Amino acid sequence: MAKSVDKNLKKLPLGAIRPQGWLLDQMRFASNLQKRIGSLSGLVKDGEWNGGESLPRYVRGLILLSCALDDKNLKEKVSSFMSLIFASANEGGDFGPKNTSSLTPKIEAVKTLLTYYEATDNERVLPFLKKFFKSQFNTYSVSSSWYDSRARLLEEIGAIEAVYRETDLEWLQDLGEKLRDSSNDWFKLANRFPYKKPYQRYISQTVLKRIQKQVLSVDCAKDGAKKHKTLSPEYVNNQWHKKKHKVAVETSGVNLAKAIKYPAVYGRFIGDDNLKNLSLKLVCALEKRHGTPLGMFSCTPRIAGAKGVGAVDVEAGVEMLESLVEVVKETRSYELADLIERIVFNMVAGASFDDCSAVQDMVFVNQTEASQTRKLPYADEDNAFYTKKASRGAIALLSAYPLFLQTACMVKDEQLNFITYAPCTMDVSVGGCNLTISERTGYPFRNAVVFKVEQADGEPEVKINFRVPKNTYMQLISGGQIVASGSKEISVKCILKAGSTFMLKMNIPLTVEGNADGSRSLFKGNLLMALKLPCDVAQDSSDRRTLIVKCSKKWNIAPLLSKKSTKKLFEDERVVVHDISGVPFAEEQPPFELKIRSKNVLNWDYDTSGFESFPKKCSFSEESMERTYVPFGCTLTRMAKFPKCLK
Repeated sequence: MAKSVDKNLKKLPLGAIRPQGWLLDQMRFASNLQKRIGSLSGLVKDGEWNGGESLPRYVRGLILLSCALDDKNLKEKVSSFMSLIFASANEGGDFGPKNTSSLTPKIEAVKTLLTYYEATDNERVLPFLKKFFKSQFNTYSVSSSWYDSRARLLEEIGAIEAVYRETDLEWLQDLGEKLRDSSNDWFKLANRFPYKKPYQRYISQTVLKRIQKQVLSVDCAKDGAKKHKTLSPEYVNNQWHKKKHKVAVETSGVNLAKAIKYPAVYGRFIGDDNLKNLSLKLVCALEKRHGTPLGMFSCTPRIAGAKGVGAVDVEAGVEMLESLVEVVKETRSYELADLIERIVFNMVAGASFDDCSAVQDMVFVNQTEASQTRKLPYADEDNAFYTKKASRGAIALLSAYPLFLQTACMVKDEQLNFITYAPCTMDVSVGGCNLTISERTGYPFRNAVVFKVEQADGEPEVKINFRVPKNTYMQLISGGQIVASGSKEISVKCILKAGSTFMLKMNIPLTVEGNADGSRSLFKGNLLMALKLPCDVAQDSSDRRTLIVKCSKKWNIAPLLSKKSTKKLFEDERVVVHDISGVPFAEEQPPFELKIRSKNVLNWDYDTSGFESFPKKCSFSEESMERTYVPFGCTLTRMAKFPKCLK
């Protein structure tokens, strides 16, 4: 097996990129969110790890936030939680919460330990991981692992690689190969994606619930409790290879989102640079068969097809964001960078109130109501906004913006690669010199980005690559002159020194994109535009943790498109620009609004399940009117998929 080699782009160290402007405001809201989650019971009990996989997910979000914000109090909080994970280990190296025998919490904790090591260089982490991996290597053949735990074994590869680079122990590569062979064959699935329809076409709800009940009864068995009498490795392995078990694992949105990175990350570990192409192939398949305008494939939380209102599981969306960051690092794919921006600017921003005081587990592209009763047919989750609950969506959101920040700049040799854009300051080592570069911008709400070298201990000559966002034409300006321009990438060689300044000026037209179900969506760059709908917000009387949000105005509207080109509006939009406030995705005052000629869709109404399904043939009003459209993240109720309405 080849030596582990990392020869592609490199992320900057955690804490090297610090948010500014609107992104800093959003991360501060996320920091307030973590305080509410951390004060809730369930993650810790009697001074021990009790929250299953929720605790390591939560702590990893804290680590990423604490590094990005350089928050001393958050870092101290991280240390106290990490002590619980360290304290859960036994003498043999195994560890985990006492309230479950599932491997899933350990897998999530392994990722958290790696992130903690990257953030702090804590000397306890690598020996702790090495001891656990040795225990896993020695006992795996007699251990019982199935369902999501077994499907996610390759989540450990990043940590195995980190320990391997420090120790050069060959058995670690053998462990990686063992996990690859015994886990689900995600590489085969990526090469030929079999699920072209919603999950219920492949497995019934009855069978799913039976499998979940069986797994839960075993995983949640406490010490001393009577275990499943046939739960031997042979029995579990037999269950694992049954088709129904395979379908249950492979249609999970979270599992699929995680699996996107497996070929690229495992390929890096074993030195096979070609495997990363399977990651790209899986993304394409999911976009083609289950894509939504949010940049994330539809899942409720299982794959749900491309038709209908479009629903996205928030936890799965953030897992996909993490996978895309890893795959972009290995491939420098600008198409995936566009998906990253779409997920962050739309799904992440739209999953909560503008100050993150309430969060959804499920986001609908078209959403006229959010409540506990709002469930799609065959769906397990609702789209209610929760205020005081350590929900999957709330815990996931803690990591979202810090993960996005990692793609602001990556390095390779003597190159700087600016992949996504947001206001920030970054410390970069390139060409043997240390630079501090500020990025001042209101993007994606504005069309200019200004970079300035604030500090430099030398004058390196570097190549700089600027990604051009989708549907955008960009100019690079330095010294008042246009240096370069393009619609895919701009690359220049220059000498950087303190005071060096350059600006990106973007032409970002409003574009109309077709969806797989024949509907249309409006984009301003990677910002999805939604019909602005006022709403009423009330507390759910049956659950005081929940807010009910309902649209209070007519929603069956469609923008008027040109007959000559359905990728354009019939009449140019009118733009109303507002200041970017301390609440960037404010519902009351969004950064900008578009006034667009639109028509009423006379026969567009709720279907028998209470959702806004498109009629087979639409009937439109004679008169058109000017309606207001805003960025998707500035809405609680919204319409962002529309029937095709031609002049």
